[in-house]
Amino acid sequence: MTGSDVHHEPTLPLPRIAVIGRQNVGKSTLVNRLFGRRETISHDLPGVTRDRVEVEAAWRGRRFSLVDTAGYLRTAQGVEALARAQADRAIEQADLILLVVDAQAGITEEDGALAKRLRGATVPVLVAANKVDTDREEADAAAFHSLGLGEPFAVSAMHGRSAGDLLDRIVQLLPDAPRETATTAVEPRFALVGRPNVGKSSLFNRLAGQDRSVVFEEAGTTRDAVDALVEWPDGPVRFVDTAGMRRATKLRGVEYYSVVRATQAIGRADVALLLLDAEQGYTVEDKKIANVVIGEGRALMLVANKWDLVEDKDDTYAALVQTARQFASAPVMRTSAKTGRGVHRLPPALLDLRERWTSRVPTSKVNEVVQQAQRERPTPRSAGTLHYATQVATSPPSFVIFGGAREPDPAYRRYIENRLRRTFRLEGVPVRVTYRPRKRRGGTSR
Repeated sequence: MTGSDVHHEPTLPLPRIAVIGRQNVGKSTLVNRLFGRRETISHDLPGVTRDRVEVEAAWRGRRFSLVDTAGYLRTAQGVEALARAQADRAIEQADLILLVVDAQAGITEEDGALAKRLRGATVPVLVAANKVDTDREEADAAAFHSLGLGEPFAVSAMHGRSAGDLLDRIVQLLPDAPRETATTAVEPRFALVGRPNVGKSSLFNRLAGQDRSVVFEEAGTTRDAVDALVEWPDGPVRFVDTAGMRRATKLRGVEYYSVVRATQAIGRADVALLLLDAEQGYTVEDKKIANVVIGEGRALMLVANKWDLVEDKDDTYAALVQTARQFASAPVMRTSAKTGRGVHRLPPALLDLRERWTSRVPTSKVNEVVQQAQRERPTPRSAGTLHYATQVATSPPSFVIFGGAREPDPAYRRYIENRLRRTFRLEGVPVRVTYRPRKRRGGTSR
């Protein structure tokens, strides 16, 4: 694997808080409230959360992870049973368990079954009686004393009532954890994106080394962006599995918010892995997603998944590479998430791509490339000569070129961009180039 530009000192792992409860008690809304902004999907429809959705939060300088889980169903079947298994795993790995109940609905059979299980837990358990929106409902919360898990916290996730008190108690009970500091390194972030049913969750689980996302034969199983922090030899990296992205005209209800979260995940990532169905090749939707990634300024890797099913491998690969030229000449990797073929090549390629996305080039080298490009292909006479160039930003690499009477035409701008990309190994990396024509006397460009 290649080195990264971030040096990671050994740190204690973040304590995990598993947020559990039956369906529709407001777990995701409470996670969003404790996190400080809307990160997971909250909706009135029961069963929206299916995966373990993990977000890093901080309170009074203490850092910890909040793990949102699927609603608990005693008689879960099919995909709901897989979702319940994710919740079970979150409980097993937790340093603190937050049981969320609905104060307005009272104690249900599911609440009682969960409480019975948690009374034998080896980590602290807190009960959050949610939907206590006014003082009149305080008595409803007191009824949950009978669960045998201590005094319940009366909270309103919707309105934030007593959220600070709950957070105070949480950090009191947490084990030793890293302190939040201004110099805390941010790990590389990789988002898996693509249409429904192209194998994102299966590949995510391969890369994460455990079953973190629910994999089911029904398309569109993943509804939220699911994080996994994975330790690699060069330090921790974060993977984000996202919901399948469909055309906006076909979106309804929860699915719309899933796509919003997927788009937000792209914006927070360093590199997006766009999974394609290798048998189908590029679809219109794949190209739209690639354009979203480039438009957000993220590095792009194209992953032709289900490669084991492709018959004419040479011609298929050549066609994929040719089309990738439209998208910053993004690298094309071939994998089978089902069998694991090719997956081992992704980690070093991802770290290398991220390193190039964050790279900075000396001004002398930038000028050398621009001047050589002009010698080989002079600028159009109407534009004039380009005199000076420098890189002004990274992530993505951004350049400013000074000189000339006016900005060159689109064809010449593409020529300069491609020369910069090819010379500095920026394949798959958006390159931003701004032109600053010289000014005439009086302050206007020619």
